[in-house]
Amino acid sequence: MTDVDVQLDQLAEAAHTLSRTLRRTGELEVGLEQLPTSELDVLRFVVTHPAASVSEVARGLRLQTSNVSTTVRALVERGLLVRQPDPRDHRRSLLRSSPLADEHRRLLGRAWSRSIAGALAELEDGDAAAIRAAVPALTRLAESLRRRAEG
Repeated sequence: MTDVDVQLDQLAEAAHTLSRTLRRTGELEVGLEQLPTSELDVLRFVVTHPAASVSEVARGLRLQTSNVSTTVRALVERGLLVRQPDPRDHRRSLLRSSPLADEHRRLLGRAWSRSIAGALAELEDGDAAAIRAAVPALTRLAESLRRRAEG
């Protein structure tokens, strides 16, 4: 295993730990129910692809349409997704995040920012500066990985 391989393994592990920790602590901090991963994945897809249909979500996430349909039904019942008739084809529905989901995302975003700010304050100045400087590149990496995952 090369040094680059080791660094990539460390980056993947750090990103995974960061994501899971922020999700868990953010939801607790703002008092939100933790969504099952399948619901969170569908909700995130719809946020980035407003007006997607169930079949488009299924294709984008590489899931069975029946599973996505069940997940969408649960998110609609929770008040986090809204189904709207497709004006071009009334047999299908288009999905959008609800105002409640948008408010939850806003609350979570603020909680995550506070957590990161607190953790950065505990790091050495050089480490905190390096992390802040890496934000644009990490954002591009995340977007590239998201596009690749969606095919």
